[in-house]
Amino acid sequence: MIKVDKLSLGLMEVNCYFIRNEGSRECVVIDPGDRFKKIKSFIDENDLDIKAILLTHGHYDHIGQTKALKELTGADIYIHKLDADKLTDPNKSLAAYSYAKCEPAPADKLLEGGEVLRLAGMYIKVIHTPGHSAGGACYIIENNIFCGDTLFKASFGRYDFYDGSFEDIVSSVNKILSLEGEYNIYPGHGEDTTSSFERAANPLYKRV
Repeated sequence: MIKVDKLSLGLMEVNCYFIRNEGSRECVVIDPGDRFKKIKSFIDENDLDIKAILLTHGHYDHIGQTKALKELTGADIYIHKLDADKLTDPNKSLAAYSYAKCEPAPADKLLEGGEVLRLAGMYIKVIHTPGHSAGGACYIIENNIFCGDTLFKASFGRYDFYDGSFEDIVSSVNKILSLEGEYNIYPGHGEDTTSSFERAANPLYKRV
């Protein structure tokens, strides 16, 4: 069984997740977006050994502390190939239009969707979920889905950025909610939810 810890970071209150097997120090981090001191304090307090940095997409509020975390831990950076350019281009990451300062942090591993990664003693399935961003990706670990800004509790992410698409986000939300079984869903902002709740409450479900 895995252990999931969450920090809500910065003005955008982005959810940064720390996932590990119960009783293990080895850990992956999803979306280290802001407040590096808070991230580092959590790592130090829990004596974590960070094995990978997984990014759900390349917008500034999700990637802001990627470089600092890589420098601290040496962990590889994973992102879908269609969002890789956002890690080094402040216009594409939207950092240029925000308060944020995002230092370039090139990806180490480019994803396509469909991979099953073996990291920190866990199997992590990758699915491509465009719509909010062309390279949006979800990470599935056991019965837990880390979905970035594709899906929120009873809602969904914006699709009006330069590479967003309403048609794609409808398809992606339905892809997530059509997975057989019950999942805990951990979005990029806001409260956790579940697949059964979203099948009943999400306005995009079955809108295909």
